[in-house]
Amino acid sequence: MQYNLYKPNTKNTGCAFSFKIITKDKDGQNTKPTFLIQSIKQASWNANKKIGSFSANAKDPEKNIYCKINENEVGAILNAIEKYSDFSAFHTYNDDKTTISLKPYQKNNGTNAWSLGVIKNSTLKFGIGIELGEARTLKALLELYLIKLFEYQD
Repeated sequence: MQYNLYKPNTKNTGCAFSFKIITKDKDGQNTKPTFLIQSIKQASWNANKKIGSFSANAKDPEKNIYCKINENEVGAILNAIEKYSDFSAFHTYNDDKTTISLKPYQKNNGTNAWSLGVIKNSTLKFGIGIELGEARTLKALLELYLIKLFEYQD
């Protein structure tokens, strides 16, 4: 189960984010559910078709990132969406340090939205704007993850 947000732009600086619930291991066996966030930097822009592409950067470690978040972080993100407030988390793995943030902001037209950012080692930065409807869909996936996690039995 996954939810994808693609936000390409003409400057070729967009990002795509995928939010995934993983319930099977690499051998196809049931495993404890995990929640994964992946982001990929935009690779190209086709001005004629007005579409961006991300696939060329999918395997480049400098142009994509994966973050696994736990149930407490999921709960904190849900709280932030419900209360239109900030969320932030800090992860370390080996020598890597990753910051995840979700911050409310108002668009130029006055509409509420969120800014999601993931930064690895202070230099590798990914960001995307999340509209109200998109946040509601993300919220549903996060809630489904918690249900699947609580239903999981070893």
